[in-house]
Amino acid sequence: MHINGELQRSCSIPLSSVKPTDQIVTIEGLSPNADHPVQKAWLALDVPQCGYCQSGQIMAAAALLKRKPKPTDAEIDEAMTNICRCGTYQRIRAAVHNAAGRA
Repeated sequence: MHINGELQRSCSIPLSSVKPTDQIVTIEGLSPNADHPVQKAWLALDVPQCGYCQSGQIMAAAALLKRKPKPTDAEIDEAMTNICRCGTYQRIRAAVHNAAGRA
């Protein structure tokens, strides 16, 4: 999820650390119709296999592209820290590049 525009792992953020004034965006709030460039790229390139990590991957990619609109492979690899048990890292990287071209 994003808290005040910064990527945060929702599994490690205690609710008590979130203030009522914080702006929180989850995968559901990224776009109203799943039409965010990252979501479109994920679908276009058939990135997920099991889907377990994909919400986190998509949110990390969206945060990266907000900071770096045209990231290099190295920048993508550094930013995408979620573990994909299916090993779709090459498709994830391709989808980030695809989304960068759509944004």
